[in-house]
Amino acid sequence: MLELRELRNFVAVAERLNITNAASAVHLSQPALSRQIQALEKKLGVLLFERIGKRLVLTAEGADLAAQASELLERAQDLVHRAAHSKPEHSGTLRIGATPQTIAWLLSPAMAKFRKFHPKVNLMVSEGSNDALIEMVEHGAVHLVVANLGISNILVGQPLFDAQLFAMFAPGHPCANLSSVTINEIADEPMIVMRRGFLTRHLFEQLTAAHGVRPRIVLESDSTQTLAALARDGHGAAIVSSSAQNIDALDNAVPIHSDICQTSSEVSALWNPKRYRPAYVSNFLEALLAVANERGLSIRAEKQND
Repeated sequence: MLELRELRNFVAVAERLNITNAASAVHLSQPALSRQIQALEKKLGVLLFERIGKRLVLTAEGADLAAQASELLERAQDLVHRAAHSKPEHSGTLRIGATPQTIAWLLSPAMAKFRKFHPKVNLMVSEGSNDALIEMVEHGAVHLVVANLGISNILVGQPLFDAQLFAMFAPGHPCANLSSVTINEIADEPMIVMRRGFLTRHLFEQLTAAHGVRPRIVLESDSTQTLAALARDGHGAAIVSSSAQNIDALDNAVPIHSDICQTSSEVSALWNPKRYRPAYVSNFLEALLAVANERGLSIRAEKQND
């Protein structure tokens, strides 16, 4: 039978992928922690870690156990709080994820709002592309993500805002002062786009395919700031979305429209109903909605005003 102590020590290593740092965190010597991990692997009959050069990495079995062990430890912590007659929603850990641009304008201020009422909750943030975020929350690496649901049939959530495609140009570009553009009107422009896996890139590829446009992509990035800077200096048309609210230059960007294809998509707070979620997830969701509403983007607010 597995003990919570074994799982805590294993999770410490899985989170840091460094035996020395993990040993310090759990107050053990490095040799003692290494022996415990080896004993756990022997007990389970699987290899949990392997070394690639000097790096320690999780095996597939290790990654699966890490997600389940983290969830089990959170449940155990919740039970301890309840047994002590304290309020479990007031302490613990909440793991959340979003794209870098969404972290900047939505997640960060929502965290500040949340911390005013839940100062003892430890907030852990992961960033990634839309596809990576979906995988994180499906497998329990995080409790909640801000992302587009896509084709996932596992997750549920609360719509937050619509991400609309925009094209950004250099000052003085003939398209810069238009109220909107079509993909055909800018088809000959060099294109500066997000990497695959991001919602913006998915919408862009869907749009170009629908219109039969073969874009000339000169750069891919996971940073909307990089795209904006290159567009501003005249290196091409940057394809961004309204989820990049933290970019001042977006005020001068031109929305892309199409008569045959959607150029926007719903972004939601998503969670896995089959995984454990701390009681205060609902409070963080309210903070997300409040920030989206302050920005005038909240889908819930729009529906209430209709």
